[in-house]
Amino acid sequence: MSGYYTYYSDGFFGFGPPGTFKPYTLMHFIPLIVCAALVFLVWKKRNSIRNMKYEAHLRYVLSFCMFLMEFGFYIRLLYVGNTYGDFTMMTRLPLQVCDVGMITCMFMITSKFPTLFGINFFVTLFGAALACIIPQTVLTEADPTYFRYYQYFGEHLLPIFGTLYMMIVHRMRPRYRDLWIASGALFLVLIPAIIMTDTYPPASYMFLKLKIPFIPENLYLRAAIYTVLVIMIFHLMWLIWKLFIRASEKKIRVRQSAKT
Repeated sequence: MSGYYTYYSDGFFGFGPPGTFKPYTLMHFIPLIVCAALVFLVWKKRNSIRNMKYEAHLRYVLSFCMFLMEFGFYIRLLYVGNTYGDFTMMTRLPLQVCDVGMITCMFMITSKFPTLFGINFFVTLFGAALACIIPQTVLTEADPTYFRYYQYFGEHLLPIFGTLYMMIVHRMRPRYRDLWIASGALFLVLIPAIIMTDTYPPASYMFLKLKIPFIPENLYLRAAIYTVLVIMIFHLMWLIWKLFIRASEKKIRVRQSAKT
């Protein structure tokens, strides 16, 4: 499909010129603040939510909202197109880090399957969080007057919220082996991502064509570097998590000893 297939490209479901999105302004921070506020509210009411009669329904609604964000992206792409050139649909297949997090999170919050949670802990809390910190690498042509703005932050913040929700309300915890399962899942997605990026020049799956200083442009060499970096980052996340758990356990022991 041609990139010039742009019905309604100048309306709410369309896109503006490059630079429409202004990073590190209110339009960037407000979605992050709203998500943080919701996470704080869940933490404060965690016991009430856990014992709520229709808590499972709440998780199904959250999962459906994630589906709408992902499905909405492709419906918009079919009718509006984008600014990236030819082969529009072939350059926007769900072969990104955040797509892996979104899809696994949809099933994780409804099934409470521990391995899916482990994948989300590493993939989502890394990939989606990074996408929210530097959205300008992808989101350039939309502000709050465009659907794409809400869809972008929705598809990244909902999985983050869902993962933290399961940690807070259902006390789900990552395991060290989940680190390697998450790395393996991304590696499996990386294989078709390389093929599609090489086959369709406008595509840049897994940020394989993102301009990064000191990183070679060869797709295969770059993929190998990304693999090593991801494993290192996941280990850093695991270390931070273990330090957090150790500090939490120490506080509990201090409180118990103070009571006695």
